[in-house]
Amino acid sequence: MSLLFETIRVKDGTFINLAYHSARLNRSRGALFGSKETIDLALEVSIPPDIPPGVVRCRVDYGSTIERVEFTPYQRRRIMSLTIVESNTITYDHKFTDRSEIEALRRGITTDDIVIVKNGHITDTSFSNIVFHDGIRWLTPSTPLLYGTARERLLSDHSIIEEEIRFTDLRHFKKAALINAMIDLDEAEEIPMDAIVKR
Repeated sequence: MSLLFETIRVKDGTFINLAYHSARLNRSRGALFGSKETIDLALEVSIPPDIPPGVVRCRVDYGSTIERVEFTPYQRRRIMSLTIVESNTITYDHKFTDRSEIEALRRGITTDDIVIVKNGHITDTSFSNIVFHDGIRWLTPSTPLLYGTARERLLSDHSIIEEEIRFTDLRHFKKAALINAMIDLDEAEEIPMDAIVKR
């Protein structure tokens, strides 16, 4: 089985959203390895004293235990166009390091990234959850491939709303944005709906 990983944002020497990462890590450890003892990332992972200011990416690779921790400079990808691709068999319900099934869907696209449709429902992009604006509210699909930590926090503080979103519903939206551990909603680039095309 592939290892799993968490990508954690570090800003000015402080972990962001760490409790949500610990919760997902422990859910995956329990589901896949039967692990009953929990890991608190706040106790297990420490930020190096020489870490630079600004935003840094922390990656934690793990199985039943933590295998590797690394801190790297964060360089944000600018995503302004998406291609809709379909796969009714894809699964990515845990954050595995093996992303070959997702990467296979990206082959041959000319846009910045993809939006994956499964059984007619919008799921995720290749590396993030997605939200859509209807002119009043930000909505996120109720059928993501992976329950992202930023998504969970934004749902809990009512910044976004979860709804069933089918491919045929996209015409009702004004714009889209991508969210993940490294990109919060208030700093996400807005993607025009006419920049989302079907393969």
